[in-house]
Formats: sequence, C-alpha cells, structure tokens
Amino acid sequence: MATDIQHQPENGYHSEPTQPFLRENLNERSLMRLPRTLSPLETWGFGMTGHILWVTIAPAMHAALGPNAILVWLPAVLVGVMLNLQVKRLGEHWPEMSGGTPNYITGLLSNYPLLGSYVAIGYFAGWALYPSINAIVITALIKANLEPLGIPCPETPLKIGFTLIAYILAFSGSRALAILHAFFIIPAVGFLLVFSIQGIGWLALSPDSPGFFPSSWPTLTFVDWAKWSFFAVYGACACETASSFVADSRRPTETLRVMNLAAWLIPPVYLGSSWVLMRLATSPGLGDDSFNNLLAAASPFWGQSASLIVTLLLASSCLLCSATAVSNSPRILYQLALDGYVSPVFAFISRRGVLEPALVFSLLLSLIGLLWGDVTDIVVVGGASYLIMLMAFYLGLWLRRGSPQVRWPWWAAGFFFLLAVVVMVGGLNWSWQDVTIGLLLPVAILAVDAAIRRISFAPFHRAWWMRHYRARRKSQIVDFVAFQVVVLILLVCSAVSIGWVFRSQLDANSSVGSNLLAVLILTVTFVGVAVACWTSLPQVVSMDEAREAAEQLFVIAIDAIVVLDENGMIRQANPASERLFELSSGQLIGSHLNKLLPGLAFGPERWPSRSEQTLNLPTEDSRILEVAISNRFSQEASLSNQELQEYVVILRDITDRKQAQEALQKANEELEIKVKERTSELSHTVEQLQNEVEERQRIEENLKAMQNQIVVQEKLASLGSLTAGIAHEIRNPLNFVNNFSELSAELTEELFEKIEHQAERLDPETSEDIAELLTDLKANLKKINQHGQRADKIVGNMLLHSRGQSGQWEATDINSLLTEYINLAYHGMRAKEPAFNITIETDYDNDIGEIDVVPQDIGRVFLNIISNACYAAYKKKQEMGAEFSPLLDVRTRNLGATIEIRIRDNGPGIKPEVLDKIFNPFFTTKPPAEGTGLGLSISQDVIVQQHRGELKVETEVGDYTEFIIILPKKIAEIKELKK
Repeated sequence: MATDIQHQPENGYHSEPTQPFLRENLNERSLMRLPRTLSPLETWGFGMTGHILWVTIAPAMHAALGPNAILVWLPAVLVGVMLNLQVKRLGEHWPEMSGGTPNYITGLLSNYPLLGSYVAIGYFAGWALYPSINAIVITALIKANLEPLGIPCPETPLKIGFTLIAYILAFSGSRALAILHAFFIIPAVGFLLVFSIQGIGWLALSPDSPGFFPSSWPTLTFVDWAKWSFFAVYGACACETASSFVADSRRPTETLRVMNLAAWLIPPVYLGSSWVLMRLATSPGLGDDSFNNLLAAASPFWGQSASLIVTLLLASSCLLCSATAVSNSPRILYQLALDGYVSPVFAFISRRGVLEPALVFSLLLSLIGLLWGDVTDIVVVGGASYLIMLMAFYLGLWLRRGSPQVRWPWWAAGFFFLLAVVVMVGGLNWSWQDVTIGLLLPVAILAVDAAIRRISFAPFHRAWWMRHYRARRKSQIVDFVAFQVVVLILLVCSAVSIGWVFRSQLDANSSVGSNLLAVLILTVTFVGVAVACWTSLPQVVSMDEAREAAEQLFVIAIDAIVVLDENGMIRQANPASERLFELSSGQLIGSHLNKLLPGLAFGPERWPSRSEQTLNLPTEDSRILEVAISNRFSQEASLSNQELQEYVVILRDITDRKQAQEALQKANEELEIKVKERTSELSHTVEQLQNEVEERQRIEENLKAMQNQIVVQEKLASLGSLTAGIAHEIRNPLNFVNNFSELSAELTEELFEKIEHQAERLDPETSEDIAELLTDLKANLKKINQHGQRADKIVGNMLLHSRGQSGQWEATDINSLLTEYINLAYHGMRAKEPAFNITIETDYDNDIGEIDVVPQDIGRVFLNIISNACYAAYKKKQEMGAEFSPLLDVRTRNLGATIEIRIRDNGPGIKPEVLDKIFNPFFTTKPPAEGTGLGLSISQDVIVQQHRGELKVETEVGDYTEFIIILPKKIAEIKELKK
C-alpha cells in the first residue's frame, strides 16, 4: 500500500528479529495486512488521549503535595515533550510498523530480542490494564451521583459493562471506534485547555483571585518526589499514542504531525491546569477525589456549569482512555507477531482491520485487572511495566546514538537513570509487592504465549480464526430493513424507559440529576454506537464493499460501458469509453449516443439488443463497434413513480476482428483461384503424358479428384475453419500426387536418356523438340511435387486445428486415450520435422478407471496441448542446440470425485504478456507460416463448458509450461444439459 513516507533503513537498524526460529514466523502472514483506513483526524484523536489522563492523576497528587506538585510535574513534562518528538522521528523511519513506541523498542534493541520483547509486552500490559481502571473510576462516579437519589448502584455489572463497551466497539471495526473517539476527544481536550487558560487568566486578573503565587512553599522530600513522579511520568509520557496508528493511517505524515502538537500541548495542560488546581482546590475535606477537586477549582470561573462540565470531563476521559487502550494494545501484539516475537495467531486480522485474537487476549487481561478492584494497585502494577519500557527505550536510544533517527542521546542516558530512581524509590514506596507484580507480569504473559504456541487447542492457531471469519461472513441477515427497525425500536423504548424510571428522582435533585444525565448521555452514546456496530455496520460495510466492487468493475472493464437516460443521453462513462471515442468524460457526459453512432435510432427503446455500428473518429479513422444494450429502472424513477429508464450499453471494438475476417475471406478466394490455376496446369500435363505411360492416366484421375475435393473444401470454408473429414479425404490423393510426381520425374529422366541414345535415328529438329518438351515436363513435375507438398502441409494444419463434429458420451479409459494422442502428436511432429525427437515420460494412475467423456473432443484437447508442447520443445532445441534434451511429462491422478491430468514440457515457457491471451480465439505465438492458432480456446470450451471441468496453466519463463486438466467423474447432469 502506498505511503507518503520513505523508509530508509540504516545498517543494522531494522526491526527484524535475529533468532532463526523467529525469522521463520515472518513468512506466516495474516489474512491481510493492516489496512490504511483511518483518516489523519481519527488518528489525531488517539494521539490526544494522554492529555486527559491528567484529570485522574493530578487531583490525588495535589491533595498529597499541595504546591509542591508543580515540582513533580516539571521534569515529567520535560520527559513527555522530548519523548513525543523522539517517537515522531522513529515513526518517520518505520512508517509501516504498527504499535508505536514498544515496537520501535524491538527495533532499537534488535540485538537483544529477549529484552525487546519483555519491555514491549510490559507496555502492552500497562495499556491493557487501563480499561479496568477507567471502569472502576466511572462506576464510582455513577455511584456518587446515585447515592443522593437513594438508588442502589449495581457496581459489578457496571464495572464489567464499562470494561466491555470499548471492546465491543473494537470488535466491530477500527473506524467506528476511531470516529467516536475523535468526536469526543476534541471537546474533552478543549475543556482542559479552557480550564487551564481561563483559570490562569482568572488567577492573574480577577479581583476575587486568591493570588497567582502561593504564599508559602512546604518542604518536598526526595521520597515524596520520587513517589509521585511514578504517576506523573506515567501520565505525561502517555501522549505518544498516535504512533501506534501510523500503519493504519491513510496519510502517515499527517498522523505523525500530531505528535508535535501533542508535545506542545503537554505544558499548558499538565502545568497550567495543575497550577489552577494548586491555587483554587485548597478547601479542607476535598481529599483525593477527582470530582470534588476539579469542581472546587472550576467553580470560581465556570460557576453553576462547573459540575456538569467536570462530570462530562471525567466520564469522557475514562471512556476515551478505554477506547485508546483497546485500540492500542492489540496493535502491539499484532506487530510483535509479525516480527516473530509472539505467537502468529496474534497476526490474524479480519477484512475490516479487526485484530480479533489480540483483542480477546487484551480483554482477558483487562478483566483480570478488574478483579484487583483497587485503582492504586492497578496503576502501580501497570506503571511499573510502563516505566521499565521507558527505561529500555532510552537505553536503546543510547545504544543507537550514532544513528540519524536518534535525537538527544545524552538526554536519553540521563532520563534512563532518572526513571531508574523513580522506579526503585517511588515504586517501592507505593508497594513493593505491586512493583514486583508489574515487573513479573510481562514474564507471565510471555510464558502464556509460549504455551499458546505449543498447545494444539484450535483457537490458539490462526487457521481456526480464518475459518471462523469466513463462516461469519457468509451469514447475512435476510431482511435487513426489518431487523434494523426492530433494533431502532428497542433503543428508543429503552431510552424512554430509563428516562421514565429516573424522572422523579432527577427532578428532586437537579444538580445531581444533571451530572448523572451527562454520564448517562455518554454511556448511552457508547452503547448505542456499539449496538449499531454489531447490527447496522456489518450490513452497511457489505453494501459499501459491493458498491465499491461494482464501481471497480465499471472502471477497470476492458470494454467501453456507458449509462444512458431514457432519451439516449450519456450519464456515466468508464475510462475505456473515453479511450474508444477519444473524448474526455466531461465531453461524453451529456452527449447523445446516437450522434456518436449515427446508425442507431433516436430512441433507445427502438435499438436492437445487439448490433454493429460504425464509429467515425475526429482523426478520420473509422471503427466498427459491437453494441449491446440492456435496460433497468433507475432508483430515482421508482421513488417518484415515473416511468424513467436508464440503459447500460456495452461497446466493443471489433474492427480488427472484422478486418481479419475480410483478410481471411480474401485469402480463401485467392487460394481457390491459385488452386484452380495449378490444377489446370497439372491436368494439361497429365493429358500430354496419358498416351505414353499407363501410370500417367492414374495421376490425372487422382489430380482431378484432388481438384474436386479442394474446390468443395474451399467453398465450405467459413472464417478459416475447415472440416476434418474433407481434410482427411484430400490427404490421400495428395499422397498419390506427391508419390507419382516423383515417379513420373524418374520415368521422364529414363525416357530422356533413351531418346538421347536414339538421337542419331531422329532428325535433329525432332530430337530438339522432344528434348525441349521433356525438359518442360520435368520442370512441371517438379512444380507438381512442390505445390503438392505445400497442399499437404495446409491439409495437416487444417486437421490439427479443425473442431470437427462432437461425438457421443461414453465410458473411456483416459490413460489409453492419452497414449493414443501422444503417439499421434509425436508422429505428426516427426512428419513435419524429421529431425525432431523428444523423451516422453508417463506416470498414469491405474485407479482412475473409465469415466464418461466425449472421447473425440477430449482427444482433440490432448492433441492440441501435446502438439503445442512438442512444438515449444522443438523451438527451444533449435535455439540451444545439442545441450538441450526435449522432455514431455504426462501424469494422471485420481482425486476422488475428479481426475487430474498434467501435461508438462521443458520448453521456453510462456511470457507474462502472452499468458492472459492464450485462451483467446485465433491467438497464436507461431510464425505466420507455421500455424493458425494454439487450439486452446476450443480446448477450454471442451473442458469447461462441455465437460464442466477446469483447465489451468502453470509456467516459468525459460523453464517449463504445464497444463492441468481436471475432469469430474460423475457428470450425469452434464449429459442432461447436452440433451
């Protein structure tokens, strides 16, 4: 697939694994490569997710550190900005790589594949656990809004439901999730920027401001700094997720460009919003609750709207982070599978770009994280895996510091040690057990992957997913409209029912009700899109694929196709019609077809279904077109109840065919005249010799018989196709002519010698006249022999390419029939080229038995293919000389319900530009004097149309050509069709 980024790998700087067992997996490709279906705007949405992580991390940090939280954010923001710019540079180097940063690490650490796979899986684990964190947070938000209403909160179903929503969307296709994500990410990031900019402005300018700077700075211990840096780096460095979607982007350069924007948005979002939170969320009793802290900070400048906006911000951030996680995580496994680091099953991808096995594995990991139940524990586990990945990333940059794709290698070394301190000091102060689990989790995942490779359970292998996907594609909803109406009714009724149930409680508490309504709107939106993706989207995609296929056929059709309205005016024209009429599409559309083809009547309804028309081109060249017209009612006409029609017209240029037919007819006429002239000469010569030699009478009779046969044959010729029966009859007298012309020449020579011996007895004038007559006679006999040989060669070609009459269906021994026609083709070639010789190898399957065929027609197919093989081997022998040995290999095989026949020669093979034409009528690769065609068009009709079999060809230029014939054994239904 084309891309606008050039991939120029440096020496040793690539993503291929070095282990031999991994390299083998590189050849096991998935059903298709990841399609480039996402627009730049959709990938930009995924690249902004890391910014809204601030709303879940910052409140707890500021509640614990107060103003000192800024000191934690400053180095984290610096690392995040430089990380984005570095990852962008790597994305430009690997535009075809999916998964982003972790898979870039495997390229940086290609000499250390175990370390590379370990840290990439660690990054995967950090994102795969995130949907469970979001599900717990948003469930707590709903619970907090339901408690004032006295409504119990079903926590477990909500946690599972919010975990599954994003996965349900992901299973239906990448585009639906990307579009929904882009739709919500813009207002979410917009709210954060407004919160930051408006809050900073309010602090600086408002008379009610508590002051832009805090009055005092408490002491910040090194342990507290390291402890909260563990979370700060986790959030600020998560803004590089756009790199994971470069491989799906229709314009990778535009997708990577968002990383510049994301990098420069980190300071205003993380530092500006944190400063506002530090100065305004200072009331005692707020704790580390995100909602309460953000509400307290936003209320001074957002007023009563703050509660609703904060709720929308928190709910959307949770849902959007989950959406990014379920989109990003499977792509990591997919690229690792392509590179051979994990099981090939994760490289399976459906036609719509769904990474189904990788999604299932990610879902299982998210549900496992849900079992923990504690957000802090899950964040520490995921953060440990993520920070180890970042350390390996900077280590890889340092090791590749001489490469142009590496920016700031000395900063990379410094960041490596900084992150090592954060992990060791900060992580262990949170929970050494959770940090240990985070470090061991990638090892456990790799162990599970190793088990998947070795266990013979069907879903662990890609073939099972392929069969499952194909079976699912065949199942379609019979009445799609009715099904869609039912789904719409259920959604509307469900929404009305929910509103009716909560109406009284929402009215009683308007503030809480508004917050809950915001959460419900977001949730119902995601659920509604999920339902639509599982019901409407597959049908819509199928219809869109069918439309694209029809348009593609219309565009790539070799024949010219135009669509007309009821008046014969052109409404659509394909590229072939533009080439045919030598007019542009704009010139064709709006023109009347009968003006371009004057032979057509004015109204399309009066046109015959098929006709031949003359096209006069502006270049004063005329072409003969075969015009076929069909009609269909237009959709617009049906909707408006008008009897408007549109017509589809197919135009085929048959000028060359017509010219060939005329040339063939003219050649036949000239041949008939020449045959008559030569026959007359032969008759006159035979009459002169009739009184001298008894054999001359027989020659005359044979010549007259040959004349009659040739005349009858030429009169029966139609478009170059002569019947086999007449050809056989002509060959016998020709043999007489050739044999007796030679014999007559010998007798004439003897007569000439006798007359020379007796010349003294004759007067000189008489002797001279007899000598002159005998000399003319010898010359005429030589001409008789030459033209007889030419006629014999023509008859041979007629026999070779004549279709003849089809015989009767009968049980036939295919092996015996093959042997018969091998001998016939061989001796036919020997008759034309006495020096020809070929080694014939046969391998017949004796279990085939007799099958029902038309032996004459099947034999004709064998003769055509074997003769072509002998001819090809002979031509190669002429080119290569004694070092080449012609070989013909014929094999049969019993396949159960069918039999297979393979005929292979070691000739020069068929060139690619010729291969698509060999089954066309009258097509030949032989010089003009050596044949009229290959006979493969007739052979294909006999095998495919008459016997319902298959005729295929495999070839390698300069090496071989092999024709494969597959015939069914039981073809009673074919006999019925023939009757």
